[in-house]
Amino acid sequence: MKQLRHTIQHHNLHMQAPVRLSHINLYHCDTPTSDVFPGHPYAKLIFVQKGSGQLHYENYNISFQAGTLILMNPERQKFSIEINENPTDIAILGIEYLYFLKKDNILEQPFVLHQCPSEMYSFFINKIVEEVQGQPLSFEDVCSHYTELLLIFLQRDTEIQFTSFLEDKSSQDCQNIKDYLDKHYAENITLDTLSEESGMNKYYLVHSFTKKYIRSPISYLNEKRIDESKKLLENTDYSIAEISKLIGFSSQSYFSQAFKKKTLMTPNEYRRSVKKD
Repeated sequence: MKQLRHTIQHHNLHMQAPVRLSHINLYHCDTPTSDVFPGHPYAKLIFVQKGSGQLHYENYNISFQAGTLILMNPERQKFSIEINENPTDIAILGIEYLYFLKKDNILEQPFVLHQCPSEMYSFFINKIVEEVQGQPLSFEDVCSHYTELLLIFLQRDTEIQFTSFLEDKSSQDCQNIKDYLDKHYAENITLDTLSEESGMNKYYLVHSFTKKYIRSPISYLNEKRIDESKKLLENTDYSIAEISKLIGFSSQSYFSQAFKKKTLMTPNEYRRSVKKD
């Protein structure tokens, strides 16, 4: 009797975190149309099951047909899809904790595989669709396993690699934003300002910052300004209008409203209370 034994080594796609399928969007169209899809803080795997058209993203115009696979990383901006042939069916998988790599570098532009070399891609996506639609016991875990198998075949067939969501990088990015707000709170700061300073997509920026600090960047900025205003109310004789300007509020009335919402007192009431003490 001849016996062959092979020890299985578990590589888990070289990722520190398990693959987690956040959602699947099944897009069906019977008539020529154009739709816009928002940016989100997770990787996207877009698979064209039937039909043809174009995907428009920033300066990229990508033609697709049945069997086309498109990969997009987190932090990417919104994209639009224009349908040419009817009917068209597209499956969009949102995958958390994942970055696509090419030659060990983070994929900066969409990766397009115009014709999938294996029927396994369609098989796994169809199985995911079946699980989501039927929602049997533990269907979320099954979907994650099918997604991981799909990624393994993708890694075999292409030069694409994967890494887990860079939690350390995300955490450091959020810390840098917080440090920027602490230093520049008196300036005119918007989400566009923070996006430009950090290089992060606005949606992803708000999502990551709120997850780490349990408040949005703008809420944190307002709290920082209120804290600084308390010091000025306690230790100076500046008028409310002067303090409002010094800490970066656009108007005295907005400052007074924000202060009362935070402290349940107007700035003048707060000043009298601390002076009395």
